[in-house]
Amino acid sequence: MVEIDARGLSLRQINTSLRAAADRENQIALLHPDARHNLAVGLTRPVHLTVHGSAGYFCAGLCDGLTVDVKGNVGWGFGDNLMNGMLRVEGNAGAVCGVAMRSGHIMVGGNMGSRAGQVMKGGTIVCCGEAGFRTGSMMMGGVIVILDNAGESLGEFMMDGEIYVAGKIASLGDDAVPIELRDGDEQKVEAILARHGLRHTGNWTKIISDQRALRYGDYEKGELLFEQAQQQKAQAVAADGNRDVMTFDSD
Repeated sequence: MVEIDARGLSLRQINTSLRAAADRENQIALLHPDARHNLAVGLTRPVHLTVHGSAGYFCAGLCDGLTVDVKGNVGWGFGDNLMNGMLRVEGNAGAVCGVAMRSGHIMVGGNMGSRAGQVMKGGTIVCCGEAGFRTGSMMMGGVIVILDNAGESLGEFMMDGEIYVAGKIASLGDDAVPIELRDGDEQKVEAILARHGLRHTGNWTKIISDQRALRYGDYEKGELLFEQAQQQKAQAVAADGNRDVMTFDSD
């Protein structure tokens, strides 16, 4: 375990010290962070970082394989573009928590602000408190679990992925629809919560995209209509085995 005291250090010195420590240590403690922005950005080592206090904007952004425990609150963009890893904050998180994350797991012990999980591609976000408006906005994959209430426009223009809410939903966004839980859904959520030592015994509301915004009624700039484009993509998959082609299942 190495301790880095942030008092009297510039942000560059703090992050340089964190990267150097990550090259030689498995556990790092950051003391007196004083809610500074851009802490622990770009760390790509599988180390365990404990932040003893609150962090500002974009804490642990652009990270891969890192484990982070924040003993306080975090500002906007916690885990921005997370590639993989485990990020936890004991308190509240600001807006766009987990924005554009690819994989990994984020847990917010308190409330999280607006647009959490915006354009996320994969991974999981768990919110133990309330989630702000437009949570899951334009999400493309992954799972968001909310143990309390969700704000307005939940899942606004979401394209894929799943949102599970234990509390009340103020309103759903465009393209977001509630559906009945399927076999395995409860077990999936239980496993996600168990990863953080959490459990919930009540009911869930499951939200997915009905993908109305992906269906075009008219030609636009000479492009194919949605259904025709899907057929063309399916033919491409059959022809050359290109598994990167997006097919947009309903669930």
